[in-house]
Amino acid sequence: MSNPIHFLRNADAIASAARFARALDQAGVPTRGAVAILMANTPEYIAAYRGATWSGRRLTPCSTRWTADDVAYVVGNCEADAVVVDARYAELAREATRSIDPARRFVVDRRGDGDLPDGSSAAARPALEGFRPWSEVEALSGAPYEKPLCGENMLYTSGTTGRPKGVLRRNTPAGPPPTITAQSGAAMMTAFLPEGARDGIHLVSSPLYHSGPNAYCDGALLLGADLVLMERFEPEAFLEAVERHRATSTFLVPTHFVRLLRLPPEVRRRYDLSSLSLVCHGSAPVSIEVKRAMIDWWGPILYEFYGGTEGGGVQISSQEWLAKPGSVGRPRPGLELAILDDAGEPLPPRAEGRVCFKLDATPFEYKGDPEKTQESRHGDGYFSLGDVGFVDEDGYLFLCDRRSDVIISGGVNLYPAKIESVILGLPFVADCCVVGVPNDEWGEEVRAVVQLQDPAASEAVRGDADERARVALAIRSACREKLSGPEVPRGVDFDDALPRTETGKLARRTIRERYWQGRTRRI
Repeated sequence: MSNPIHFLRNADAIASAARFARALDQAGVPTRGAVAILMANTPEYIAAYRGATWSGRRLTPCSTRWTADDVAYVVGNCEADAVVVDARYAELAREATRSIDPARRFVVDRRGDGDLPDGSSAAARPALEGFRPWSEVEALSGAPYEKPLCGENMLYTSGTTGRPKGVLRRNTPAGPPPTITAQSGAAMMTAFLPEGARDGIHLVSSPLYHSGPNAYCDGALLLGADLVLMERFEPEAFLEAVERHRATSTFLVPTHFVRLLRLPPEVRRRYDLSSLSLVCHGSAPVSIEVKRAMIDWWGPILYEFYGGTEGGGVQISSQEWLAKPGSVGRPRPGLELAILDDAGEPLPPRAEGRVCFKLDATPFEYKGDPEKTQESRHGDGYFSLGDVGFVDEDGYLFLCDRRSDVIISGGVNLYPAKIESVILGLPFVADCCVVGVPNDEWGEEVRAVVQLQDPAASEAVRGDADERARVALAIRSACREKLSGPEVPRGVDFDDALPRTETGKLARRTIRERYWQGRTRRI
């Protein structure tokens, strides 16, 4: 399976971004217009992303793991005036982009690079008709862009109703024009990188359509770093890339740590990782055992953050974490953290409550969903990502549980309602509850607990392992037809009757607790 790795010099990235900004100008895309991109981690992704936001446009990256229906929804919801598509994802983009002016549709043809990041073949994929080839962008001037503005990022996070939700953070015109995500990534990297490594080599191995890797890639670019872009994370290939390119910084998620630690000792010893000065990680909880093992291997260069696409952020160095194992840190400078009770009142140290952050000068909103925006607000000007935790006497935050139903698997947010709607649509299913259960590699995995319509069928699956496997396969197959890969349940269990409250509400926490017994925390 191929896994292209691209090296991009900082100056070339800036020049390519200027070319794309000019292409948008020539195509008549409004200064505050919207640009959607559907691409893997390639140099063209960086050019499109930076060219759009640095010329005052609003940029929305689409996940290559979404269904075609989700891509179509997001392209419409973000009101895209232009799109850039990797030809390897033609089937996802074809219908979604029909309404966009052909002069504003660009295609990057990397089908010759081999397989897609998910492992499927790309060479045989049909070309996209009616799109402008990227070569037209490359023919434009790469001189510094004359009218830099600070554009807007609108990243999407999966919604509880099954539709992705656009998280819009509004920037104000400025020059030079780093976006908010770039500023936050650069601020953390400046705080923790040794002076001589700030303009080094930043290795990207996570999809850039996620907010975490995007922020730190932006930050590295802003600090002057060159980039190494992996289209897909593979443990040994990652180590080889660090050694070959002498990478100085990177961003990883806990799933990557687990996969790296599973490499045979002789493979781990084979590569020189001494160039690494900063390894940022976040997006999902990491166990104390895994993080301690990574620090033992790589040294005290791990820096954890806790936040979300919506904002917020606490951070902790390896040295601090070793003194406070399990903590995700203290608020970054200028950010106020509070633990609030259900009435929105602050709680004292070590009292568990809702983890909240003070809204800053550029508060986020969920595009087109004022009700959801309001639901995220708490107390006197705070917002929450839905987690429960406490702070100790020194102000360090510890996470304990999650108030919302979201499942975080490998750093990807998955929402049960969307999965349950597919399973409940099967004629032989009476009730269903989808929860996240422990997974040593991914943090959590999707598990469906199902009640069948026919009592006789329930009895059959309870007493016959083959019948249980057959019905579970039918459920998972139905999910594969309508859901993205990470959303498909890894396992299916059966109950005669799912627990519900007197008002009929599904007792999801009761079901989830079955799988988390004996764990020190529930996320």
